[in-house]
Amino acid sequence: MLKGWFMSFDINRMNKLPPEARFFDVNDLWYFPNRWVINFLYPLPVTPTQITIVSLLAGLISFGCYTIDSSTGLIWGALFLYLKIFLDNVDGNLARVRGEVSRLGRFLDSLTDFIVSFLIYFALTSRLFNETSDSWYWFLGSFAFLSCLLHCSYFVFYLVRYTSTVGTYLYNRVDENFSEEDSEAYKKGELSALVYFLQRCYIFLYGWQDKAIEYFDHVSRQLAFRKNRDKPLDTDWYMDKAFLTWVSPLCLCTNNMAIVLFSLIDQTELGFLFIVVVGNVYLLGLQSRKILKTIKTSSQV
Repeated sequence: MLKGWFMSFDINRMNKLPPEARFFDVNDLWYFPNRWVINFLYPLPVTPTQITIVSLLAGLISFGCYTIDSSTGLIWGALFLYLKIFLDNVDGNLARVRGEVSRLGRFLDSLTDFIVSFLIYFALTSRLFNETSDSWYWFLGSFAFLSCLLHCSYFVFYLVRYTSTVGTYLYNRVDENFSEEDSEAYKKGELSALVYFLQRCYIFLYGWQDKAIEYFDHVSRQLAFRKNRDKPLDTDWYMDKAFLTWVSPLCLCTNNMAIVLFSLIDQTELGFLFIVVVGNVYLLGLQSRKILKTIKTSSQV
């Protein structure tokens, strides 16, 4: 009976993309047990939203552990942060295999990520400051948190552009601002007050990031295409699967995995420096390569 339950769905539905449109996502390395977890959860009366809430609780426990002034606090903080990272992927996968993907889950997941990330970076920055009394760590921690947010927005921007062009997984929009259709749906009761509120919160917290990355992309395209930027070749800018593979390490979960790994060796300041220096240099290097590659391709057309 249990075996029948496990075989009653297509595990490939966990992926946001059809097989022909998929690319290697580095973040999958952190989620390798997901297939077995989804198999276990699928027949149970557990909803994706409940998994998201548990991931939030794991993040809050991680925050509490990181405030403990001991190496044990660092280790437990790292372990619970990894649990949060893992569950953050499970909820979406479970929703997709059950066909329960929704705008509620989309916004709840993003807001949970922001809350937990802010608390974790705040706790670690406070910890470093308390240990050294060096105010430099407030700057470093803040810059690391800002970098982490922008890295994630950069990855999501190109991923959503890609999925929108492919025509799959449209619960994430290119533009998440409140549209006239959203307003009409809210007035008619087709959009719940909770989703309306969460969308407003998302716009407040993430809107400036989305605009910053959109402008960065606009400038990059101008440099890459120059006079040819309005030609059909422009579409290829968002359809480069190799580029998506290279940009996937900038996702939020990989940034947070850096925090986990550096916490385990009691070198959180190096984790911050890694995100700020390596992460930003890597991002700028990727974008520069993308621009130069497009210029070369355009000149050959």
